[in-house]
Amino acid sequence: MIYEAIRSLVSRDDAEALDELSRLTVAEDQFLRRTAVEVIGKHPRGRELRERVLAAFRDPSEYVKRTACDVVAQWKWAEAHQPVLLLVKEPVAATRESALRALTAIWTDSDFALVLGIYQHDPEIGVRREAAWTLRQCIGAENWRQVFDALGLDRLPRHRVWACEIAEAFGCPDVLPALAPFMNDGDGHVRKSAARASQTISARG
Repeated sequence: MIYEAIRSLVSRDDAEALDELSRLTVAEDQFLRRTAVEVIGKHPRGRELRERVLAAFRDPSEYVKRTACDVVAQWKWAEAHQPVLLLVKEPVAATRESALRALTAIWTDSDFALVLGIYQHDPEIGVRREAAWTLRQCIGAENWRQVFDALGLDRLPRHRVWACEIAEAFGCPDVLPALAPFMNDGDGHVRKSAARASQTISARG
């Protein structure tokens, strides 16, 4: 099968294999292009074709764009930050989610306001949840409180657990009053996380 033949190129460390992958990234069939970009991401010499990966961000196929995001995440390729940011605003929700996953791997502090806004306002729940995970993974001492406050109001118990974990990681005693209501949360996992966070913060106090 042709897709298996393309994927087999990952084990070939020769110029002909790279040339074939490069040629396939401009094939007429979107799924051939997508598979070629996927294999480039896994190939030991794939970075030699990084210009083809960058071009994939402008591909008319959403499948190809999302695969380009996957490659950026695999490579932790910070140089692709700008094209990833552009896809965070794509009309297709699944592409926005892929871009957020890539952004998690190449995060810069300047991304914070954009991703927080996506978490708070994106019309698709899947995108909001992906943005919440990105924030959970990437926040620091300078912006944790905004994320704690936002996730703490979320209806999803997992996000309230994350709020407690964030407070535990970054909080000082002045956050304890805000953490107290979580002790009576309707979800047991949230209550447990809040209790642990409160103990940790108090001990650190």
